[in-house]
Amino acid sequence: MQKTLAATAAAVLTTAGLIAIPAVAEAQVSHLWDNCTHYNNKYHHGVGRIHAHDRTSGTPVTTFKRSNRLYRIAMRHNSDLDRDRDHVACEKA
Repeated sequence: MQKTLAATAAAVLTTAGLIAIPAVAEAQVSHLWDNCTHYNNKYHHGVGRIHAHDRTSGTPVTTFKRSNRLYRIAMRHNSDLDRDRDHVACEKA
């Protein structure tokens, strides 16, 4: 009963705009896009568009996560994550 009352109270306060839960979640997510070090902690080889190819003079990275949606979100938050503009953000071997 206690949990039900607490959940109901939280839902009412959130609906009334008295609790800003989404702002806290958004602040934690935006930390991910600050730099490639944070980004590579979650996506070890980077994230690129579905048909992207790593542009490099050495061996290209092919093990990055392919997701148009994640790449678009990363570029919206910090376009410096893809400095060589090859449509792969924070690629690393």
